[in-house]
Amino acid sequence: MSIREQRKQQRREQIIQAAKALMLKSGIQQVQLQDVANEVGIGIATFYRYFANKELLVLAINNEITREMTNTIKHIAKEPITAYKQIDRILTYYIELIDDPEHQFVKFFKAFEAYKPISEETYEYKEFLDIRKEMANVLYSIAVKGMEDKSIRAGIDIPEYVFTVVQNISYFSVESYLTEHDPDLPVKLDPKKQLKLIREMFLQFIATKN
Repeated sequence: MSIREQRKQQRREQIIQAAKALMLKSGIQQVQLQDVANEVGIGIATFYRYFANKELLVLAINNEITREMTNTIKHIAKEPITAYKQIDRILTYYIELIDDPEHQFVKFFKAFEAYKPISEETYEYKEFLDIRKEMANVLYSIAVKGMEDKSIRAGIDIPEYVFTVVQNISYFSVESYLTEHDPDLPVKLDPKKQLKLIREMFLQFIATKN
């Protein structure tokens, strides 16, 4: 990579980091591209050399956050523990993401649903697919390990169950924190306790029976 290309990559990363900080703090809808350009210290015309529109910038931020999560899961997958314990660690990690008092990440992911890629031929969209595939491969490798080390009971479709519970806890962590529960309910629901219940039920289901 030439010096010019390195500088261009550094500038692109600077834009993503600045936009990420602004959008996590204020929300996707509230941040304008001019706000990001001002934060980086560049003109709006220069900004458009890196991102043609807001949708691609939001997608790039989503990719950055998802890659961070994927790297954490990859680290867990390399730990010298059973697949069962690795799954427990991953589910706990997802649950702990909602501990942020301002719920920045869950608000971002919820708002991101409104930003559909305008073109599947863009670099950002291809990166989006690559990261999702990378995370899926890590989860699948853990499922295979569970079959090999027998820390997960036989007789179930382990990969299917692993993907199902991780996806559902991820989805529920976004939806539950942003949904006001019916005040007429006889109990006040605690989203984190609900997530822990889901995790415990799943872990009990896949545990090797002694």
